[in-house]
Formats: sequence, structure tokens, C-alpha cells
Amino acid sequence: MAMSVVQAAVAPARLTVPPRARTRALPARTRALPARRARVVPRASADGAAEEVAKEVKEALDGSSLFLVGMMGTGKSSVGKKLAASLGYSFFDTDEVIEQVTKTTIPEIFAESGEDGFREIETQVLAEIAAYKKCVVATGGGVVKKKANWMHLRNGVVLCLTGTPTLLAARITRDGAETRPLFKDVGDDVDAIAAKVEEMMKERAPMYANADVQVRLAEADGAPGVEGETLDELNVRIMRCVRKRIEDDDTKDRLRSEPKPGDITITGA
Repeated sequence: MAMSVVQAAVAPARLTVPPRARTRALPARTRALPARRARVVPRASADGAAEEVAKEVKEALDGSSLFLVGMMGTGKSSVGKKLAASLGYSFFDTDEVIEQVTKTTIPEIFAESGEDGFREIETQVLAEIAAYKKCVVATGGGVVKKKANWMHLRNGVVLCLTGTPTLLAARITRDGAETRPLFKDVGDDVDAIAAKVEEMMKERAPMYANADVQVRLAEADGAPGVEGETLDELNVRIMRCVRKRIEDDDTKDRLRSEPKPGDITITGA
């Protein structure tokens, strides 16, 4: 069996790609991933409350990973890094891993292989990362669309970040909508972006609803499109939600057993 891409910092990995992506094929033996992608993120400085809740969440997770899903613009990468720092977990961004092992960009993969080609590579990367414990994984916004991906996501706790179309559009515009393949035809008009976000949210809502935990980004009072809390505050709120979810139902029992194909029933996928 091929060595995992997650171990590429210390040993080479092997992945395959769909036929349409042959022009940008993954290296047969990949040494592209730097150590920073596989190392444990240093513990972040935090106040006593944050450290205490992080300790409780880490104990409740018992080594299980956290998978972040949600629309683009929800800040999965920045939130994921913060969570990983708080928990002492490793952090992975599936889009970044894909770019490193293919030695190309996400927009180029979309242009050459289409969304289907990109999704096939995404599934391979997710499958390898999901085999590991004590990771926080930020996934692409469309990862929930493929039922096979849920077999891998269910190896841990699935956390969905959401927000209003206005807020997400403001964040996408700020970061540069032109870098998002699915927004290449929308332009930089924030209202048009918000409309596109709303359309995509409606399509994906049934799939996002399968997440274990859903956390809605806060907006400032009377200021649509403006964040209503700091990243530190959001980090603590998310950890409390995760802890409550694990304590309130049988999530912990599910995490102790490996998911099987017949166990996965996903609405909308």
C-alpha cells in the first residue's frame, strides 16, 4: 500500500489522478509537502477560559479529528489553524495539499480537468488525511457534494461553518473573488457574489445539514456583512459547541468505531 500523502514531509507518497488531469499528473513519488503541513501546530496563547475549554474538548475528542466543511468565505482555514493551535493538533488544508502534490493551482486544475477532475483528486487527498488522528482538516466548500467523501469525514467530528450570504460575499470580495473558480463569471460586484453564494447555499444546505455541529458566523449589530466577533471568540464558541455535541448524544460512540459503507446515509449527496 502506498505511503500516505500526509507523511510526505518525512517519506514520499503516491497518488493517482483522473485521466483528464494527466497533463498535471500527481508525481509518482511526492516530496512536495513541507514539514509545516504535517507538524503539530504550537499551542496558541489564550486566556484561562480558552485553555480550559480546549482541555475539555481534547479529552472529549479522545484523539478524533475535526473536519471543517462549509461555504467558501466562512474562514475554514483560519478557524482550523486556530482550533489546531488550541488543541495541539496537526492542521491540514485540503486545497493547499492538492496544490502542493499536483504542483499547480486550484484554478488551473479546474481549467484543465473541470470540477469533476478536481473532486476526484480531492477525494484521494481526503482519504489519506482521514486515516490520521489528532488533525484539524479544512476542506473545500464542495467536498460535501460527493457521498464517498462522507466515509472519510465520518472518521471524525464534522463541523460546518455557515453565515449569511451578505457576510460571506463581503469576505469573498475582500479576499479576491477572481481566485475562486466557481466565481470566475460573477465579477467583483458584491451583490452579484451574494446572489451566487445564496444560490450555492440552497443547493448544498441539505448536505451541510449532515454535519455533527453547525456554527453560524456572527455579524455586528446593525452592520450586515461585518464580522461580529474576533477569531479568538469564535474559536472558543466553536470548541464549546463541539464539546456539547459530543457530550449530548452518541457521537463519542460513533467515533470509537470505523464507519462502513452501509452506515453512511447522507441527505442530498
